[in-house]
Amino acid sequence: MMRKFTTTLLFCFLSILGLSQYKSTKLKMAESLLEEGKKFAALKIYEDIAKNQGDNTEVYLKIAELNEQLFNYNEAAKWYYELFEIQKGVFPKSEFKFAEIQMILGNYELALKHFINFNKTYTGYDKVLYKKLCKNHIQSCELSLKSIQNSEISIKRIPKNINSSYTDLSPFIFKNKLYFSSIAVDSTMTYTNYLDSAPTFQVYVSEQINEGNFDTAHLFIPEVINKAYSHTSNGCFSNDGNKFLFTRCKKNSKGNTICKIHCSIKTDSIWSDPIPLGSEINDKNNDFSSTHPTLMSYLKRGHKKDTITKIIFASTMPGGNGGYDLWMATLDENLNTSKLENLGRKINSMGNDLTPFYSPDEKTLYFSSNGHVGFGGLDVFKTNIKNGRAKNKTLLDNPINTSWDDWYYVKKDKETAFIVSNREEAKTYYQNIRLDDIFLVKTITKKYLTLFAYENNEEKRFLEGVIFSVKMTNDKKHHESQFETNEPFQIIPNKTYEIIAQKNGYFNKSILFSTHHNIEPDTLKTELKLQKIDTSNGIIIDNIYFEYNSHTLKPESKRALNKLYKLLIINPSLRIEIGAHTDVKGSDSYNIELSLKRAESVVNYLVNKGIGKDVLTAKGYGKSSPIFKKTESSRNRRIEFKVLNENNIGD
Repeated sequence: MMRKFTTTLLFCFLSILGLSQYKSTKLKMAESLLEEGKKFAALKIYEDIAKNQGDNTEVYLKIAELNEQLFNYNEAAKWYYELFEIQKGVFPKSEFKFAEIQMILGNYELALKHFINFNKTYTGYDKVLYKKLCKNHIQSCELSLKSIQNSEISIKRIPKNINSSYTDLSPFIFKNKLYFSSIAVDSTMTYTNYLDSAPTFQVYVSEQINEGNFDTAHLFIPEVINKAYSHTSNGCFSNDGNKFLFTRCKKNSKGNTICKIHCSIKTDSIWSDPIPLGSEINDKNNDFSSTHPTLMSYLKRGHKKDTITKIIFASTMPGGNGGYDLWMATLDENLNTSKLENLGRKINSMGNDLTPFYSPDEKTLYFSSNGHVGFGGLDVFKTNIKNGRAKNKTLLDNPINTSWDDWYYVKKDKETAFIVSNREEAKTYYQNIRLDDIFLVKTITKKYLTLFAYENNEEKRFLEGVIFSVKMTNDKKHHESQFETNEPFQIIPNKTYEIIAQKNGYFNKSILFSTHHNIEPDTLKTELKLQKIDTSNGIIIDNIYFEYNSHTLKPESKRALNKLYKLLIINPSLRIEIGAHTDVKGSDSYNIELSLKRAESVVNYLVNKGIGKDVLTAKGYGKSSPIFKKTESSRNRRIEFKVLNENNIGD
């Protein structure tokens, strides 16, 4: 018995030892893969350990962090939740990370709840820093919950001949050509070596065919700008097109990827081998990165010809406020740099401030940041530049900014821009890993509509004091607005408006106005005819038919009755009499009875459609009021309605 127990105990010990060795071996493998930059492969091993070894908070944290780095946000959220909710107190910052990811996913209410809770409960040594971060994120969530999408902005993903199956970014337009960066595509590439083989970006160029459509892209100057196994991205041209600045990256001795800004010069249509810019911008010791160059030129103060050129770029160099900061330096014709300066705390945050783009037409600098109050992830901001100095920043509207990463905002002209984003419409990869795509941003020029009303008579006399009620159809969020005559109001593209004109003593008039087509010019005019109400005379309703000697309505009568129904809907204050008339054949009593029943049939039809009984009165006139007294014309058989009160606004 004792021998059996000892054997069992030894077996359990060996099993535990075996599991421990298994775990240790796997952890070393994962750590080794991470050192090589193979995040995806390492993630698979950590997931295997978690599956086979049970609770291990350090492994859980690695899984959460790697999923976040690989943009698999749903998985990352799941593991961060496990850490702070199930494994309470082990990694207290896990709740903060969970909230950040929920903000990226657009779950603002949930994110807000956990930011507030984390802010109250976190007591770590760096609580002052995290209080600042929480304050920003709480403001971002509150801003996002109140945000209304700007309907004047349309954003569409550029077609597949530009956007590949992998990451595409850094677009800009020069001389009607689209330049951008993309991973060099190998048809044999699988998701594993895509994510883990340190894929290199290359610069591509494509001719623009028309708005939103581009020709097949090809590499820009192979063997000079683009070199095999060399990461190349984030380009821009000088104004004359003879200098091309871009980012080239490689690993340093510590295994960290370091980026530097390079420049190639064109002489007689030949591009030179790129050279890195000077030590004020690039680190000669390979300890920090500089990237995302953009050029800004302006006239020297008090001079009409002397031009100053500045380079604005993102860098992790010492002296910044957080991760990447935006910096500016003077750049001369010989690529010498001077007067290096940080753009300051109004622009640079505790987070990453990236992808600057200077629009000379607007004298505006656009950039992206995840450290300022925004919608979540990276958001696009703008700041005016005067005499080379940046002013206060402004957050761009939704849908330019979303809860996802929105960056590389580049203007083409006044109404057109490009943006890079991993928003919902972008591609997804293995296990819903989100990748960046290039989108076309179109700002629609504001259009205005002026309404006029005139009386429905031969004189076409325009009416004063008409009130126009305007609302979008099929849009519950858009409230009805009211305008006076001659008062222009803004209209939004791709919408249908219902417009109702109202004036005391006149029938209200309703029309539909569509903006689903190109509208020219910017200011439009529309006229509506209003009919004055005559309470002394009836109005014939044409095309109302009954079965012979019957009060049963024929189906072909519905169209005319539906028009009357719509009239009553848009004139809710009216009270009307439905009067039925017969021809002169037959006795008086028979015709009175028949006409009354026919009038009641019309009333019943309208009531069944939703008109209140108190609005309608039925009356049978028989043959007492013929239109054609000298004949037995069938035209005496008719249905009329008579308004019993005037139409008054507000009744």
